[in-house]
Amino acid sequence: MPFRELKPVEWQNEIDDGLDYRRKFGIESTWAEIEAMYYNVHPSMANDGPNILMSIGDSLLSTLNVPRPRYIVKPERREAVSKVRLVESVDNVLLRELDIADAVDTATLHAFLFGTGFTKMGYDSEYGFDPSLDLGGFLQLGLTLTQYDKKGERRLETDSGVAPGMPWVKAVAPHDIVVPWGTISIESCPWVAHRFVRHIDDLKADRKYSNTQRLSPTLSMEDFVESYKSTIRVARSGVAHSPTGRPYTRRGMTSETSRDVAYVELYEIHDRRTGRIYAIAPGHPGFLRNDINALQIENRLPFAEIVFTPRSRSLWSTSDAYYLRHLQIELSDLAVQRTKIRRLSVLKFLYDRDVINDEQLAKLTSPDVGAAASIEAGQDLNKAVIKMETHPDQTLILEEEHLRRNSREQVGFSRNQLGEFTGGRRTATEAKIVDTASALRMSRRGKAIGRLYEKIIETVNGIIFNHWTTPRWIQVVGESEAEEWEQITGPALKSRYSYEVIFTDDQELRQRRMEALQLYTYLVQDPSIDPVALRQYISDQYNDPEFARLWNADIQDAMRVMRIGAGMGGLPGPPGRGGQRQASGLPQLQSSNGQGGLGNLSFNLAQGGTSAGAR
Repeated sequence: MPFRELKPVEWQNEIDDGLDYRRKFGIESTWAEIEAMYYNVHPSMANDGPNILMSIGDSLLSTLNVPRPRYIVKPERREAVSKVRLVESVDNVLLRELDIADAVDTATLHAFLFGTGFTKMGYDSEYGFDPSLDLGGFLQLGLTLTQYDKKGERRLETDSGVAPGMPWVKAVAPHDIVVPWGTISIESCPWVAHRFVRHIDDLKADRKYSNTQRLSPTLSMEDFVESYKSTIRVARSGVAHSPTGRPYTRRGMTSETSRDVAYVELYEIHDRRTGRIYAIAPGHPGFLRNDINALQIENRLPFAEIVFTPRSRSLWSTSDAYYLRHLQIELSDLAVQRTKIRRLSVLKFLYDRDVINDEQLAKLTSPDVGAAASIEAGQDLNKAVIKMETHPDQTLILEEEHLRRNSREQVGFSRNQLGEFTGGRRTATEAKIVDTASALRMSRRGKAIGRLYEKIIETVNGIIFNHWTTPRWIQVVGESEAEEWEQITGPALKSRYSYEVIFTDDQELRQRRMEALQLYTYLVQDPSIDPVALRQYISDQYNDPEFARLWNADIQDAMRVMRIGAGMGGLPGPPGRGGQRQASGLPQLQSSNGQGGLGNLSFNLAQGGTSAGAR
């Protein structure tokens, strides 16, 4: 039976099934509660107890996300060898310019809270690149202006991280991702749907969308925000409803509220099987988009996911926060009990009304210093007042420490790693064993973050290899170790590469630089050492592009000066500055920080003198 493309109503049914899949395997019903606990706004958190969801989550994410990332690119084909340094320079520029680290940080937070985190990669427009609207027409500049309306007078997209002719990377909440039943990973799923909302006027003004004449708004922005607290769809097929179930009667308000209803809920579907991108609005009979997916390159969809809990047979996974949720509930309950016991321990007593009248009782309960009260004559003073003794329950402290220990066990942290101090002497061997065991558990999560970085750049590179048809300029380190400018295009860089991300924090980077300088100082004094090869070795082994700024571009002069310096028993003076090879007559735009150095990306749009750069 030949393959048949689904109709909009059939896609709506597929999405409904995908939502059921997410609810069941992702335990979506607890997401809103977990998020409220994390931000300490859940009703059960109205106490003086600890917030282990926040403290452990912050420690975990800080441990994993603090290191500085950098891409290492290696060729997998012969023809890729000469291009690899250009690709690596481009990738590390994009790492900074696209705020990839920020997107990864948000995705890891989603993975901690909800089990699975997602990033979406795009190009040129926040709502999809359409090559048919390319400014160059048949020439294909790889640039459109669909961020504006047809007259170019009004901006339809307001995200400053999205620029014409440039890729972008954003984290997407798992609440807005739908996949079919049985999906284990993004790499194997037949389609991915991304939910978002747009203002009805912006949607109708966007040239990428069609069949919008009879389209009506279905919700307010408040409704969309509130929808994250529920597993119920904002709008079902047919009549649109608000999250509370009230039907919308007309644009501008519902039957029971005055909230502005001016937005449309959309599902953007990336279908791997047909290679097309669809956009549908629940309740609307037609496709709002039905185009070739320009971002499905080499059968790869522009999405990537990260999970910290190993998966067996579902894309959706149980989060670390879900395991901590039960412990947090118990800790909150202990805090409530501790508060009640503390209140009970306030001075309470019984008194004989025939012995102490109300006037004398007021003196006893007075806050005045030296208050005294009298009793009726002839009465036994010891029997006039009986104090009620209430002692704090010390077992609550032990129970709380037990729960804290269980929470640390969940993520593999010790008290010291959470920033707490534990007393008692420990041998170096004991401390090393604990640190090694914890590092093993953290390394699994660290590898997951590394794979996410690698998936992102692999997808982004696929996009620029196909759509960066306009020549651009990039600053790289040349064969002479001097900074040079070279002109590139995406198709010219296209080949097979493998990607690796390395993480270094500031302390480690300083230590590596110190080791490199010490090694250089020691070896450069040996006249048998080739100084050029030594410089190359230092750059390669310590992977610090800043060393390239120190090297002299003139190899022969560098060798002569170093040999003279070595013969005189001293080091040569400061090296000179290498020149830049740059074609004249072509305008250039540097990166937003305006500084030179490895990774400053700039490009020129040759047609019509129009230029655009990294944001």
